[in-house]
Amino acid sequence: MLTLLSYLFYFVAASASPLQRRWLATRKNANNTGQINLAFRVAFITVILSLLLPIFKPFYFQGSPLALIVLTLVSGVFGAGYFISFYTAQKYVEAGISTLVNNIYTPITIVLATLFLNEKLTTIQILGTALLLIGMVIVSKKHRIGTFKFDKYFMLMVLSGIMLGVSLTAERALQKTTGFTAGTMLSWWSQCALLGIATLVTGNKNEYTKKDVAITGVLRFLQSLSWVILIFSVGNLSLVSAITTFKIVIIFIAAAIFLKEREDLPRKIIGSLVALAGLLLMK
Repeated sequence: MLTLLSYLFYFVAASASPLQRRWLATRKNANNTGQINLAFRVAFITVILSLLLPIFKPFYFQGSPLALIVLTLVSGVFGAGYFISFYTAQKYVEAGISTLVNNIYTPITIVLATLFLNEKLTTIQILGTALLLIGMVIVSKKHRIGTFKFDKYFMLMVLSGIMLGVSLTAERALQKTTGFTAGTMLSWWSQCALLGIATLVTGNKNEYTKKDVAITGVLRFLQSLSWVILIFSVGNLSLVSAITTFKIVIIFIAAAIFLKEREDLPRKIIGSLVALAGLLLMK
């Protein structure tokens, strides 16, 4: 029952958050400015709310200090990179396409989990990766500028998925090393710190209202919390990464209904189903 509720929580939170961010990107910021600042503020809200995590599991440190430092830095650097690239591209890539493309993190996490977390990579998972890539090509028609060339925002979205895969793997390694609560908080706090540094260095200014930032931050926290609870209850990063990708179909449908993103919808549905088949093969 706990696992079922964890999956349900994830699907709701992981669908609501990207839909709200896409709505915000297209309705509230004509020049697409302040994305690094927004990412920092959202991450900061997530960090503050992460103080609730000890309710689930005690906070403690264990393991090699050097390993903790390295994993924290890896999670922070790639997590911050994910936020920056995803938020920058989000205005120009539809919600359903963003979600599908971002799922490139699934094969990334599987490969990294196989190499570093002693989880298994199979031939079927390799086939699944191929289907995911085919699905990405199918839905990318609007962003293709050549046979196998894509515009910069589509490539930024691909990059964000790759960075997310590395960050999630490092976060999972932290959780295995020093426990659920400390590992998660180290990952989230390092991402926030590096986004703060990026904001200061670039002088990035935020143009969103406090209400917009607060809603975005809370929804992002719920999405992140739903992920770590799911990882905690299931315990297998590869399995969770595959099953949770059902959300791509949900977001395509929800985006068509609520955000009116219906252009070339049959092609998008076909592409999402091909990608979904590939993702399911990765479980």
